[in-house]
Amino acid sequence: LKQITKEVASKGHVPSVHGDHSSDMLGCGFFKLWVTGRFDDMGYPRPQFDADQGAKAVENAGGVIEMHHGSHAEKVVYINLVENKTLEPDEDDQRFIVDGWAAGKFGLDVPKFLIAAAATVEMLGGPKKAKIVIPSISPAQIAEALQGRGWDAEIVTDASMAGQLVDVRPEGILKCVDGRGSDNTRMGGPKMPGGIYAIAHNRGVTSIEGLKQITKEVASKGHLPSVHGDHSSDMLGCGFFKLWVTGRFDDMGYPRPQLDADQGAN
Repeated sequence: LKQITKEVASKGHVPSVHGDHSSDMLGCGFFKLWVTGRFDDMGYPRPQFDADQGAKAVENAGGVIEMHHGSHAEKVVYINLVENKTLEPDEDDQRFIVDGWAAGKFGLDVPKFLIAAAATVEMLGGPKKAKIVIPSISPAQIAEALQGRGWDAEIVTDASMAGQLVDVRPEGILKCVDGRGSDNTRMGGPKMPGGIYAIAHNRGVTSIEGLKQITKEVASKGHLPSVHGDHSSDMLGCGFFKLWVTGRFDDMGYPRPQLDADQGAN
């Protein structure tokens, strides 16, 4: 449990457990169900510690203990699949909130995680009513849009990419989608056309000052901002930036940058 607490912190979150004012640390219904064997028939072994020991272990490893108040009055369960987004609780309009995307971030079996969450709500007498929050554009819509441009596009599952999909790492640069070799070895960051140029392009930011602000924003969100060149064209070796600065996106309504490739890189 201490190691999981440290893992959660290393991935940019504040780890926590909770109790409540009526049952102390057994006020967490999920833990009470787990420690009393209500998940036995689902194949989950019981914890080898009690609620107080678990809370103390999390706290000693750098986590937070929160105490809830009031009674359960949840009307619905939100299952959120929008990555890096969440909903905030409202004690005057209660809902259970399950961030399904977070299970994937920690390498959990997502369907198994969601079934356990559903079983928890059922055993606590909660509502068997769910709203599943998904991104506003579906994989099928993306594939259809690409196929409309003459692409051969297919949808593959994360399971089919096992061994290739890796956790995004803070030391990995937010880099271009370019598949060529690089003098950089920190490949574990997000991939966007032109690196951070993609953000400026999408927002219509064309100034050096605007680019500097985006660079700081990327860093503040836990990533290493980057742009790239290549050994044949120097900083114009980024094809995305070259298309942008030479007006190839003009007919799509994107203004050209008010900087050249060297100025942008600097």
